[in-house]
Amino acid sequence: MLAGGPAVRAELPADWSTNCATLLSAVGTEQPSTLVFFTASWCGPCKLMTRIVLPDPAVMQSLSNLDHVAVDIDEHSDLASKYGIEAVPTFILLSAGQEVDRSTGFRPVDEFLNWLTNGVTEAHAASVRMARAQSELTEADHLLASTSTNSTRLAAAKLFDLCAEHDEALVQTAVGRLKILAARDPIAVLDGLDDSRLATRIQAANALRYALGDTFDVDPWCDMDTLQKQVNVWREKLAKSNSSQQVH
Repeated sequence: MLAGGPAVRAELPADWSTNCATLLSAVGTEQPSTLVFFTASWCGPCKLMTRIVLPDPAVMQSLSNLDHVAVDIDEHSDLASKYGIEAVPTFILLSAGQEVDRSTGFRPVDEFLNWLTNGVTEAHAASVRMARAQSELTEADHLLASTSTNSTRLAAAKLFDLCAEHDEALVQTAVGRLKILAARDPIAVLDGLDDSRLATRIQAANALRYALGDTFDVDPWCDMDTLQKQVNVWREKLAKSNSSQQVH
């Protein structure tokens, strides 16, 4: 190619979108499942996927059920970096902006179709889980706003479940609610340290440390027997503190 000549673009499959802007803001949205094809003009296996595999009728039928976007990594190095692309061709299946699965390298039609079919099934399951989690977050907010008996404990239980989710944005939202709850009712959040899930115990401990300060010394990583003893000590300490405040 002559110096100063036009850049060589990757060979892209027919009927694939090249609108990459939506990928940059897709995380945490209700966007449908999306297959992203990372490719490059100099990539031989990419051309084979474009010419042989992607036009296959069975593959095209599967693709008709989801959005599909082709990304030239030389034109969109930002996206290549964002999704950790180390080799092409790479296909990434997203659900609501979150990665469900990826495939790197050339795959023949049958193998690629099997990967895609399984991935779409998992993407659908991930979408259902996300919708359910969002519903749980809404219910937790209603409970936090309620003045009914036991509402804070019920809200805490829902937030504990959300802290164990894989979606980072959702977890951080739940953690924010947990910090507010820890300041209002630390005993309710203390229940999270009895949870069998380490992720939940860590977030509950962090929320309590945020609310109570560095004096809160329960270690969510320790064995369950030791952890239970530490929790009981703090449960008594917080109960006495509540009693003292009510007297005054």
